[in-house]
Amino acid sequence: MKKYILPVVLLALLSGCGKVKDTSVVDSQINIVSGTASATTDKVTTSETETTTGDGKAKTTTAKKSAGDKISGTTTSVKATGRVVTRASGGNSGGVHGTTRAVPTAPRSTTRSNTSSPTTQQPSTEAPTYDPKDHSSISFEFKSDKIEVLHVYNDGKKRSPQSLTVDTSEIKEFLDKNPNKTINDRIEKVDFDGDGYPDLFIVEKEDDLNKSGKYFRYDPEKGKFDPWNELNALKFEIKKDSSTNRLVVLDKKEDKIEYEKKSFEWNEQKELILREYIHQYTAGDGDILIDYVSYDENGTEISRETRDSEGNLVGENVEPTTEEHNEE
Repeated sequence: MKKYILPVVLLALLSGCGKVKDTSVVDSQINIVSGTASATTDKVTTSETETTTGDGKAKTTTAKKSAGDKISGTTTSVKATGRVVTRASGGNSGGVHGTTRAVPTAPRSTTRSNTSSPTTQQPSTEAPTYDPKDHSSISFEFKSDKIEVLHVYNDGKKRSPQSLTVDTSEIKEFLDKNPNKTINDRIEKVDFDGDGYPDLFIVEKEDDLNKSGKYFRYDPEKGKFDPWNELNALKFEIKKDSSTNRLVVLDKKEDKIEYEKKSFEWNEQKELILREYIHQYTAGDGDILIDYVSYDENGTEISRETRDSEGNLVGENVEPTTEEHNEE
């Protein structure tokens, strides 16, 4: 027995006459065990040993404590703010099924994401247009020796889809000498063919006796002015006689006495037909004579006569006087 006394004494001195306790280190890693753990219920006991020294004799006391019953069933460990919460349910089969993995604590987000795409306005791919039948919005601008035709487009802006080519030499000179004038002072808008759309006569040259230039007919289907060959053949200024609906042309005047006047009408085929010709001139004896020629709807001459400045017939067309008529 003596050989066991010395070790016991040394153990008592090291422990400082106190209790000897065994402290286990808890792993800082929190694991979640997924799966099913099933077993039977058994009694579990623990023992605690206390050693004291007094009179040089060693006394050892051992106490047994009941730790309770072992719980069998499914065990799930959940990590929540640094502690382990254990839930259990009953079961009878033995064995452990599942895997063990470490799950880090994820920060809780209160941000709500909107996955719907924002509504964006797609740019229009259609080019701006204008109403070709709207003649009221047309205006003109003289630029770079051309006359630009301006229309108001459906976006409210003015643009030029067409340029008119004319002789602008005298037009430019006219505008330079008259800063208060515009190109509109050289453009006459008249519905020459009666279709309800004004056409154009652009005065290229002008003097005290004559006006000459170019004619353009408006096409309401295209919204553009087309050169008008029939009227351009007449060359000089055309006036529309509202009483007869005829187009009257004063050809080149040599002076204030001599002139030629032609009157035209449109037939059913939209052809321009000469209906009357008047020529005033000075005869060799100094008398002023006027020739009158009439044409039917096909342009065929039906009458011709000459009168003096007083309106009397001359030449072969002289009417017999009252005395001559009585003698016969």
